[in-house]
Parts: sequence; C-alpha cells; structure tokens
Amino acid sequence: MQVYKNTFGMLLGFIFVSQMAFGQATAAAPGKARQVVDEMSRAMDRVITCTGRVKRIERVDGVMENGDLRFRYNNKPRKVYVYNLSPDEGAELLWVDGWNNNKVFVHPNKFPWVNVSLSLTSSELLDKQHHNLMAIGFDYTNGIVKHLLQKYGHEFEKYVTYVGQQKWYGKMHDVVRINYDNYKIENYTVLAGEDLFKIDTKLHVPAYKIIELNPGIEDFFDVKPGQVIKVPNVYAPKMTIFIDPDNHLPMVQIIEDDKGMFEKYEYSELKINPRFNTMEFNEDNEEYGF
Repeated sequence: MQVYKNTFGMLLGFIFVSQMAFGQATAAAPGKARQVVDEMSRAMDRVITCTGRVKRIERVDGVMENGDLRFRYNNKPRKVYVYNLSPDEGAELLWVDGWNNNKVFVHPNKFPWVNVSLSLTSSELLDKQHHNLMAIGFDYTNGIVKHLLQKYGHEFEKYVTYVGQQKWYGKMHDVVRINYDNYKIENYTVLAGEDLFKIDTKLHVPAYKIIELNPGIEDFFDVKPGQVIKVPNVYAPKMTIFIDPDNHLPMVQIIEDDKGMFEKYEYSELKINPRFNTMEFNEDNEEYGF
C-alpha cells in the first residue's frame, strides 16, 4: 500500500539549485550572510508548533518525484498529522509519541478503505522519497545548519554567500547560497544497531544519498555492523536557501549534488506556534477521515 509518497523531510529538510534566476544581487554588508543564517537558526529553535504546506521534488532512482502535503506538528512531545494533496490525495497520517505502539496511523483514502498502523520505517511509508515522517518540521534542517556552522564556521565566508533578495510567492526573500568546494566521498564503517537513518542523524548527511553512492545497498536498512560504505562529508556541495525576512525561516530549500538537483522543498501557508486543542492529534477529530 503506497500512501505516503509525498513526505520529504521536511520536512525534511535542507536545499537548492544554482540554475535559478535570481534578481540582481547588491553588494552585501560584511557579515550579512552570517547574520541571516544565524537568525534563521534561532528562528527554527523557536518553532514549537507549526502548520503549513510543503511541496517537494526529490530524485529517486534517477526520476524526480513530486509531492504536496499539508501538515501540523507539535515538537515536544512529538506529534505529527499529514494530509496528502498529491500523490495519493486524501491519504492521512497521524503519529503521536507513545501512542498506537509508536506506529503511524494511516487512512489511505482508497481501496480497501480500512485504516492501518505502520512502522515509521515501513517500506510503504518510505516508498519513493528521501525522508521519513520524523523529518517534518524544522528540526531536521536546523540540525544540518548547526552541524555545518560547528564544522565550518571558522571558514564561513569562504563557503556561504548572501546573494541578495528574490521574490517568491509575491514576497521578497533573502537568498543565501552555499558552495562546498571541499565536498568529497569518504569511507564509513557501520556500527552495531545502525541503519542509514541513524547514520544520517549522526553525520548530518542524507540517507538516500548513501543509497545512491553504494549500489549494493537496496534500502535504508540494508547495512550490517562492520560494513564499509561510502558517505559524503557534508550534506551537499551546493545549497540555496530562500529565507523569509519576517519569520527568518527557510521557505525554499534546494540541494544540488554532482548529478544536479537532489531535492527541493517549498513551504507556504505557515502558522508558527499556534495553540492546538486536545483534538488536533486525535484520530477522532471530526475534521479527519480516520
């Protein structure tokens, strides 16, 4: 049952395309790029609850897979609700930490018209996408940003450039471009208990990219302790981020690698830190189809 082809990561996510047509960049004040990125990270730290919409494009098996969904989430404790717009229009997913044996409650909105409970890491929920349900929100992206600042902050100006403003959804956004000329592929030895998602979290590199780099790996869990695999040394060699100057959040995130666009996420209709009632993450909510 394929019901969750449009979850990214939010979720995923981080990131970007240098072939985009940018408005003419003006000379930025010294430190502008660092100021914008630091404000973005602090803004992501402040997101406790959120609702919105995200469109994704992700390269899977050489094909660009598209998705569109609406979401709402609570950060701590973690609660996530998703309504698919495409593909699998009308499919709904609900996950609440500690509830339903920590499984995702799924309304597929198609034959056989029965709700099912699936593991977060089930093949049905991971079909044709880069990230699992836990990437929804800004924590995943913020983790990548903070990791890069910690690892390369002393060379920030070398890799990160503020390129001016560009209009998106009728509003001007600050645009930051990141280019890592030290991008390379390294060896990594898998530890006991690790799968590609755990390595992703540990190294802050995309799990799906590891699959692409290792033809013998068939899925996110096809690794074993002691196995030596290829991994990138950073998330991607090229990134471009459109940042809303009012909420300082990364509204457009595009990532490129040596093959071109790897993934792209576009956020809209965001409401930051709304107050949820007790039914927002309940399968008995009359607004939901469960």
